[in-house]
Amino acid sequence: MKSYKKIYDKHLSIENLFLAWQVVKVTCKNKRDLFYFASNLNTNIYYIYRILKNRSYLPKRYHVFLIFEPKPRLVMSQCIVDKIVNHFVMSQYLLPYLESTLIEENVATRKNKGSSYAMMLVKKYIHYLLYHNPDKEIYCLKIDISKYFYTIDHEILLEKLEKRIKDKDVINLIKVIIKETNQEYVNSEVKYFREKYHVDIPDYQQGKGLSIGAMTSQFLAIYYLNDLDHYIKEKLKCKYYVRYMDDFLILDQDKERLKYIYREIMQKLEELSLLINKKSNLYRVSRGFSFLGYHYRVCHQKLKINCLRNTRVRINRKLSYLEKKDKVKYYRSIASYYGYFSASNSKKKGNFRKKTIDLYHAYKEKLPNCIVIIKEGIFYKTFEEDAKLLWYLFDYKYANGIISFGNLSYDKVIDKCIQSEIGILIASREKEEFSFVGDIKVYSSYCLLANKAFDKQERKKKTILLLEKILNKYPQYNEEIEKFLTDLVEEITGKSIEGSGFISK
Repeated sequence: MKSYKKIYDKHLSIENLFLAWQVVKVTCKNKRDLFYFASNLNTNIYYIYRILKNRSYLPKRYHVFLIFEPKPRLVMSQCIVDKIVNHFVMSQYLLPYLESTLIEENVATRKNKGSSYAMMLVKKYIHYLLYHNPDKEIYCLKIDISKYFYTIDHEILLEKLEKRIKDKDVINLIKVIIKETNQEYVNSEVKYFREKYHVDIPDYQQGKGLSIGAMTSQFLAIYYLNDLDHYIKEKLKCKYYVRYMDDFLILDQDKERLKYIYREIMQKLEELSLLINKKSNLYRVSRGFSFLGYHYRVCHQKLKINCLRNTRVRINRKLSYLEKKDKVKYYRSIASYYGYFSASNSKKKGNFRKKTIDLYHAYKEKLPNCIVIIKEGIFYKTFEEDAKLLWYLFDYKYANGIISFGNLSYDKVIDKCIQSEIGILIASREKEEFSFVGDIKVYSSYCLLANKAFDKQERKKKTILLLEKILNKYPQYNEEIEKFLTDLVEEITGKSIEGSGFISK
């Protein structure tokens, strides 16, 4: 087994801390803390560098709160400094040296994986088994660990990390981060929420548990069971295996073999101080089983996938709330939920295909004095008044109240708006790509000019079309009418009929 030494100072740099900041500022929801941190950015980044260099880093107190969807869960939010340190540790000390040891079927919180990848594997396994042994029943072993994040043993986790990472400074830094759950205030907060909301949240025992919400916790939680993953795949020879955090799924057509595997896994989990949930059981796939928000069932040799009713109700409830409170988040959420429903065979998918213009209108409600541009695929689109404004500034083709342009014009549009002090926001369904706060009066003035120019052009087009109709209706008087109208056209449009390109002799 390859191990790594002297990596602490190798990766500790101002540049790498700035990279961590770039990620945190996008993912953090506390805009006020981000603003204060960014207002003195260089000093704050240097402060983090100095305390890490001196090996004197200590986490600040967690901001603890409760979420209720999909079930009551205690979340521990960190301050900006701790978020940056956590992301730095994960991106520089954990991922580069440990991710390569994870098996392909360990899919939670990993790049290019996640729940959609887990679904792909489950579908692939079932289709394979149906194809090669269509007459045999498929069985599913589902295992769920009880209170997983609360029961991860610190010493066992650190022992696993030390087998690969031999740098004591890195191990000590990770130790400082994970042992914050040993602080007395954490269980005081747990007790407060448990009594106030009457929810089943356990206390953190000394030397056990990872905070829910920290970036390092997510990776350490999937790494904690890495040896068990290898045991299941290599020793127990389970071909059809998926693990999403603490949810195990194993498919096979040999029921007795799955019972044996169940006993073996239970024994290994006990060695890790973990207990399985009562929901863990063996299921016939012909009767159906649930996994990561979907219900799978084989009927007449065909796999049926449906959305769970509770999940569907929860999604509709959340969307109804967002539609009233925040239209931008509402239209962003619709895109991801549509992907969830479209992956199933359910007829009750709901109307989740919303147009780009809906997201545009949601942003315009918040930013009425700003050009709003929405990214759709490889194109950028804007509508209505903003479309007229871009038509006026750049002479882009305007059709049916829409202007669309590609990546080549992206910088050109931004530069022009900044130079002219026009506010602009460019956003996709997932995030805001660029924003510039311009002068409201400048935006209004340009809108007025654009509307005047647009109306003038429309009058020109109508005049030319009318002249075309007259000449087509009375061809015998073509010369006399055209001679008479030439002066009129020049007076109205400032352009001769011959040079207009609208009327051909």
